[in-house]
Amino acid sequence: MAYQVKFTHRAENAFVALDRMARIRIAIALEKYAANPFHRHDVKKVKGCPPETPRYRIRIGEVRATFRIIQDQLVICVVSVGKKKNFEY
Repeated sequence: MAYQVKFTHRAENAFVALDRMARIRIAIALEKYAANPFHRHDVKKVKGCPPETPRYRIRIGEVRATFRIIQDQLVICVVSVGKKKNFEY
């Protein structure tokens, strides 16, 4: 089953602010992950998050995106997007 990718308002604003090529690469990486989230991707769990609502990060070149996986609704909720230099997990 494929998951659906949704952005929070803050993440969507940050996503739109990126250049066109970065947006395309992020969209492709998130769609690949949503199609098969249990396949090995460059995804790691973010340290310091509560265990009941873990966050994950995906690396796409010099851009990072953090997201939560909502299992019961089959949704990947992107929380933040940004360049590695300015990115906070």
